[in-house]
Amino acid sequence: MAGGKNRYGYQEYRGRSGGRTVLIFIIVLLAVLLAAGAAFMVVMGEYIKYTDTGVEIDWPWLSGEPSAPPEFSDPVVIATEDVVVTQEPSPEPTPTPGPQYEPIGAVTVSAAQLRGGTAAQAASASGGNALVVEMKNASGGLAWQSQAPLAVTLGVNAGDSLTADAVRVLSQTTELHLVARVHCFKDPALAKARIGTIMTQGGNIWYDRIGVCWTSPASQQVSDYLSTLCLELAEMGFDEIVLDDAGFPDDGQVNVLAVSENRPGDLTVPVAAFYQRLSGELGEKGVILSVQTTERALRGDNTLSGVTAEVLAQQAGRVWLPASAQGTDYAALLTAVGLEDAASRIVVENASAGSWYR
Repeated sequence: MAGGKNRYGYQEYRGRSGGRTVLIFIIVLLAVLLAAGAAFMVVMGEYIKYTDTGVEIDWPWLSGEPSAPPEFSDPVVIATEDVVVTQEPSPEPTPTPGPQYEPIGAVTVSAAQLRGGTAAQAASASGGNALVVEMKNASGGLAWQSQAPLAVTLGVNAGDSLTADAVRVLSQTTELHLVARVHCFKDPALAKARIGTIMTQGGNIWYDRIGVCWTSPASQQVSDYLSTLCLELAEMGFDEIVLDDAGFPDDGQVNVLAVSENRPGDLTVPVAAFYQRLSGELGEKGVILSVQTTERALRGDNTLSGVTAEVLAQQAGRVWLPASAQGTDYAALLTAVGLEDAASRIVVENASAGSWYR
């Protein structure tokens, strides 16, 4: 770099100063050493001791003494009282009492007697304590106005509700045991409408000895219909419902009957299922389900109806039977297949008294 001329006429040259660079380097070095020293004092401060003889440093990696094991405090003891659990024995389940059956003396009365108010007097005059009235006849007709849609469709309802009203009055004002008789499967109204119809092998509607056609215990639609009718009678005030014609037909030219969905090979199964269903439904309302049958069915001489002594003993509350023409001991037959309290659950017609049962 050129400079100004001196007095002798020579131009001076001023180059870079080397001392300045060295000075900067020394300053930086000192700063680094100072920072390192400060860091050292922070980290190693606990190992530096100041004594009368000077400063001592106990380097941790030079110490030969093992580090002391961690100290554990005594375990915490929680004082508790012994809990004694006493398990009470489960009480024995109380058996649910079944229906109580009282012996009944029943008099059959007509719907006209009910409507006229003379039914109670008829029972009293005969010394009876129960009334039996036909509420569904063997033609399918009803003595009341059912709310079942099928009853309306078939046109089998009564023209008024007077009979039903009379039953309600008796149930509320007397101690009489009220029994509704229901003809089940001898029902030309259902059969002619092709609802569960019993057919011949040739595909025709079958008719019994007196020219009446039948429907089937195996038909779900028929079972539902009869269930609805019986529940309506229970709500009306009847204490017991006795089923008549409550199986497959067994009188007439039964040899021409076809085996089909409506008349299966095992006739007992659908009959027992029907009884079981109604027994449960009516039992929930405190109403007894009973069945009127024949002596031949009870003795096992005729199995075409599907009704047997065993089915009756298992599902029927009471068994209604005609007067014994052959001296058959009904109670012994039913007791042998499991019917309890047979004396109160068998109702036999008294032939000499007409409609009187006891």
